[in-house]
Amino acid sequence: PSEIPNPKSEINLMNEIDEIFEQCTNVLPGHGRRQSLKEKLLTLADGLDGSEDADTYGRGDYIASFEAEIAGQFGKEAAVFLPSGTMAQQIALRIWADRRHNHTVAMHPTAHPEFAEYLGYQALHHLQRIQFGAPEFVGSRMLTAQDFRDLGAEPGVVLLELPYRPLGGQLPSWEELTAISEWAREKEVPLHMDGARIWQCRPFYQKEFAEIAALFDSVYVSFYKDLGGLCGAMLLGSSSFIHEARLWQVRHGGRLFTQGPFVASARQGWQRVLPQMDQWVAKAQAVAAAFARFTQITVNPNPPQVNMFQLYIQGEAQTLADRHLELARETGTFLFYGLRETAVPHLAMTEIHCWENALSFDLTALETFIPALLS
Repeated sequence: PSEIPNPKSEINLMNEIDEIFEQCTNVLPGHGRRQSLKEKLLTLADGLDGSEDADTYGRGDYIASFEAEIAGQFGKEAAVFLPSGTMAQQIALRIWADRRHNHTVAMHPTAHPEFAEYLGYQALHHLQRIQFGAPEFVGSRMLTAQDFRDLGAEPGVVLLELPYRPLGGQLPSWEELTAISEWAREKEVPLHMDGARIWQCRPFYQKEFAEIAALFDSVYVSFYKDLGGLCGAMLLGSSSFIHEARLWQVRHGGRLFTQGPFVASARQGWQRVLPQMDQWVAKAQAVAAAFARFTQITVNPNPPQVNMFQLYIQGEAQTLADRHLELARETGTFLFYGLRETAVPHLAMTEIHCWENALSFDLTALETFIPALLS
């Protein structure tokens, strides 16, 4: 993006949407009702038994035990808790690039470091992305092993997102993923996983997280995107890799005096959410099927592979967004937070995420809500 969004205008819009959201009784997105900061902290405190210590600059039994739990779950030697995924990913790319003396990265043109971080990997770490051809034609599809074989130059590191959020949460087949990993191993190119939403992937692959992560040299996971934590991320890898990551954490200004509240929130979300994930994916597939019955709506992918998908609706984005909020006030049904225009005229798009609220969402409401939205 070339411009930083106006925070004041965004806050005003979100406040209006939140007000309508709170009034609705049949809500598709979200984790329960929205809480004030006080409510969030009280809920967090209620989930602690009093034995947990607050870390000091990342040192403490509670944070260390959580890092060990996640590292073990993914079959990696070590892990470090970090304030943000942006920090975690840039650190991972920098470490691998330095080790290889090759400051190039191969990643999808829609990868988070490329489109959502103001190119921080370039500005802070002087890394460059290798394109998949010139011109590049892979933006609307997943990368394949053949794409990597066809690269004109060998990258210092490869970043692969599981699932691809900009493509509606699509996942490569296990065979394709294994082929990409084998190519990287053959070339001795480190393979890093953007696993911000890796929690969604197990139902599709029917494999444990450690088996999926075994294809990668390092892994980043997020604790707020699906798990509902306050914030926070973790970077996983070998002991030597995580030792270097802790140095870069300091250099990034990420070694906070304490991350205790974030660690506790992350761990509680991890414990609460993972047992629900199969249900969320099943609900997403049911919701998608209900939407797909309408000829003016396209679901991508159909059926969903995880608990999210894209919804393309014929019409103008702002008109549809305004009509959605109007209907939400009238009916008590709330589907999404907004829509955006696409490159195709008169076609709007939004993301549907099925989290805790989705489990109790009444699909029969769509039978009257959608025709009214499209009218």
